[in-house]
Amino acid sequence: MRDLLADFDDVSLDAMDERAALLRRVDNKYVIPEDRFADLLRCLRSDHEVLEIESRRVFRYSTIYFDTPDLRCFLDHVEDRVPRFKARTRFYEDTGECVFEVKLKRSEDETDKRQIKYAPDDRRRLTDEGSECVRSALGGAGLPASQELSPSLTTSFERVTLAASSGSERLTCDFGVQLTGPDGETAAMRSGLVLIETKSEAGDSPADRQLARMQLEPISLSKYRVGMSTVGGADRYGAQPGSDLFER
Repeated sequence: MRDLLADFDDVSLDAMDERAALLRRVDNKYVIPEDRFADLLRCLRSDHEVLEIESRRVFRYSTIYFDTPDLRCFLDHVEDRVPRFKARTRFYEDTGECVFEVKLKRSEDETDKRQIKYAPDDRRRLTDEGSECVRSALGGAGLPASQELSPSLTTSFERVTLAASSGSERLTCDFGVQLTGPDGETAAMRSGLVLIETKSEAGDSPADRQLARMQLEPISLSKYRVGMSTVGGADRYGAQPGSDLFER
């Protein structure tokens, strides 16, 4: 896989963000075998670039989601309520950087993300600064103040990001996805699978078209929803789409 990635030209994070500032974004998700992913890379290398930071092209992520004791964030997500929110820390293991994010879904077509820098040692708890970020975000969206938030799920994976050489489209490719509940119980994506998420203005990126030619179709899958329903204590609400792709 790394040999195939070596054939791609590189793009910096600043250049990719400037090129891919999508005002309205459609995301499509695919889960494909590693050998088909290798075929996809061969097809995309002529018109896509790979994100490279400090000579790295594969990056390790660890994300911790927070929820209320009654799982307000999870249930709002499952029931597709708007506005709704998620709160999480994201730790970039290769650089040691950490951020705290509040992601607001204001309407079907509008998502707002608030982000602050966070101390890596604090990523498993809500600091005063994190609490203020939540209060400010919810107040701005007209949502009532949240109950006490505590860690509900950890997701970890390795990621490769590709960007179209011309245009705003990009895709993320996640490997070794693991989900861990607050009690330490884990589930992992079945061996040999890659989770791909394409991002474009109309949901018809060059990668989507190539995947269609390969007879690979998008699916409904949320790492967050699967994780909460398998190891995050929300199993009483039933299995979520894509749960069959994971095993404990």
